[in-house]
Amino acid sequence: MKKLILTLLFALLTIINAQNSLKGRVYENHDNDKHPLAGANIYWLSSTIGTTSDSKGDFKIPFASEYKYLVVSFIGFKPDTLEIKDNSFLEILLTEDAEQIGEVEVSGEKASTSHDYFAIENKSTMNEKELFKAACCNLSESFETNPAIDVSFTDAITGAKQIEMLGLSGTYTQTSLENMPYIRGLMSNIGLSFVPGTWVQAINVSKGIGSVANGYESITGQIDVDLRKSISPDETPIFLNVYGDYDQRFEGNLNYISHFNEHFSAISLFHYSTRKNKFDMNNDNFSDLPTFNTLNIAQRWQYLSMDGWESRFGFQYVADKKEGGTYNPSLNSPRYNFGMTNNNLNLYAKMGYVFADAPYKSFGFQFSFTNYRNSSFFGQRDYSGNEKTGYFNFLYQSIINTTEHKYRIGFSFLFDQFNEKFINNVYNRIEKVPGAFAEYTYSDDDQISLIAGVRGDYHNQFGFMFTPRVHLRFSPNPDWVIRGVAGRGFRTSNIFTEYASALASSRAISINQSGTYGYGLGQEKAWNFGVSLTHYFYYDYRDASFTLDFYRTDFEQVNIANLDSSPQKVIFSTIENGAYSNSFQAEFAFKPFENFDLKTAYRFLDVKQMIDGKYMERPFSSKHRAFINFAYTTEKEKEDDPQMFYDLTIQYSGSKRIPSTLSNPKQYQMPLNSPGFFTVNAQITRTFLPGLDLYLGVENLFGYRQENLIIDSLNPDSQFFDASMVWGPVTGAMAYAGLRFRM
Repeated sequence: MKKLILTLLFALLTIINAQNSLKGRVYENHDNDKHPLAGANIYWLSSTIGTTSDSKGDFKIPFASEYKYLVVSFIGFKPDTLEIKDNSFLEILLTEDAEQIGEVEVSGEKASTSHDYFAIENKSTMNEKELFKAACCNLSESFETNPAIDVSFTDAITGAKQIEMLGLSGTYTQTSLENMPYIRGLMSNIGLSFVPGTWVQAINVSKGIGSVANGYESITGQIDVDLRKSISPDETPIFLNVYGDYDQRFEGNLNYISHFNEHFSAISLFHYSTRKNKFDMNNDNFSDLPTFNTLNIAQRWQYLSMDGWESRFGFQYVADKKEGGTYNPSLNSPRYNFGMTNNNLNLYAKMGYVFADAPYKSFGFQFSFTNYRNSSFFGQRDYSGNEKTGYFNFLYQSIINTTEHKYRIGFSFLFDQFNEKFINNVYNRIEKVPGAFAEYTYSDDDQISLIAGVRGDYHNQFGFMFTPRVHLRFSPNPDWVIRGVAGRGFRTSNIFTEYASALASSRAISINQSGTYGYGLGQEKAWNFGVSLTHYFYYDYRDASFTLDFYRTDFEQVNIANLDSSPQKVIFSTIENGAYSNSFQAEFAFKPFENFDLKTAYRFLDVKQMIDGKYMERPFSSKHRAFINFAYTTEKEKEDDPQMFYDLTIQYSGSKRIPSTLSNPKQYQMPLNSPGFFTVNAQITRTFLPGLDLYLGVENLFGYRQENLIIDSLNPDSQFFDASMVWGPVTGAMAYAGLRFRM
């Protein structure tokens, strides 16, 4: 399979056809002088087709006579909308307060999820408009309208949510904060809730293996979160969001921007959320969701000089406490208490320099330090974990003769110190990983683009890791784009946090140790291969696209949690060639009529892992998934006119395999497979005065939820108690309302 996919990918390089494109250069006006502007956003109005200017300010974008208005924007500059009549070379000057001359001002908005037409990776960008479609207010709740990512509850007690990409756990997806490691290690099961949605400017979702410049841990994809900046034309000095829902969750968020001078600015981010009361809607005497209190603050500073230097630095602190378990202790049944306390401190700094006489040449440093602490109890079982992480990365980029040939080189160092204790068992380890990488990028005018990279890292326990990766983009004509990817990734498991749901049960923890380092398990290694095909066309003179993609992940070595051999035990083992994943997805997006967007997708998953010497379907994973999203926006004649936004998302999850409980007494058994089910989410947003929005919505509109969430819930001290067998929604319909205000 690997050889076949690689052969197909590289065979595409031999095919060359012509393509029409529009080219130009973006400048900034500084002291009445023009300077090339790198990183400017360029896209066709009311479409998902866009690109960015390179280090010399140059850009290219597909051109067709149907495209009429081109939007150009950049942080700190006034966006311009230009009327385009032909594909003559453009020179565009962006200024802060200049009058627009020879341009047509058009009222319109960029699509809520965009795809960079010229991007080599299969990547989509979810902007603020898309993020506001979901109920408030953290990263785990931001993917309800993204068909590439699945979100589900991990168990029936903690209220934690997990994501999946390409049919595999989110732990195999590298989740970064502005291209720096963030949600990883012991934070993997809770870290998604540490990023409030109101702090996020955009989320970049890449399917398939990531770039070597970002490390060796990406296997199924990368989710990179771009936080709000103090220097941005779209940001107001104050942004306030308040939220409440039927499940008695309340949140408040405040963003405040300060400008000290023309070079130095800061943004302060505050978040507080709480749920004070318990409830038990399914009458199993367990609280459906835990009570909690979360305080989350961040301070981010940015310095931007006019001589090529830019730096960003800041910190984040999170204090989070959850309590749950038995709903009514007065009943004649044993009491079960759940509690979790999380504290996280993150410090970071980034500095970069662009050479004034060679804007294609730059270098940069990245540094971060994280101290995360978790203290939990699940009934009579206690867990505590502390992780200290230090990360440093240096990057240098330039060209080889021309800008068609670019390269990046760099080196990194990753330090992790883990101290964990489960009941009376202590698991400590230190990881030291120095590494270096080199990456080459080729892009011609229209047709073929290639990123080929390699990195080498040395792990103090597992030795040398060789990580080759390649991304390919080929466009035979303006309407078709083919992308391919192949590469390798590594990661170290953290079993108590990645499988924390097993702690919410009476299952004994058993580890088949193959060594003495850490848990005694091996390092995970996998190859990922993928190909995608996108066709762009017009439906009744409006933008439309159809995408097919296929990805396969092959594990050379994988750590598996065996939940099937015994319902009273979870067995962790390192198995060679022990798992694989095949993911096929078809996605169709178009505008049936003006201001109405429709996006639909179907995904088929074939995900198996080796249990007791034979391949079995991965538990709690749907083989069939379907998705459809409707979004409608009313017209407005003036910029300050009120506006309505309507959004409806319908998702179908097919049957999931449930780990065997056949050896339990009949009353404590679960079926071998779950039923398929639908969930529906709806939201209405009304804008009133400029900057004032009111939103109302319902998640799980028809109230579908899993019955019998907990095995033997009335006897949590019994050997059959298990709250980890969750395959569907834990709660029913949930109405919510919120208010957003910008000033």
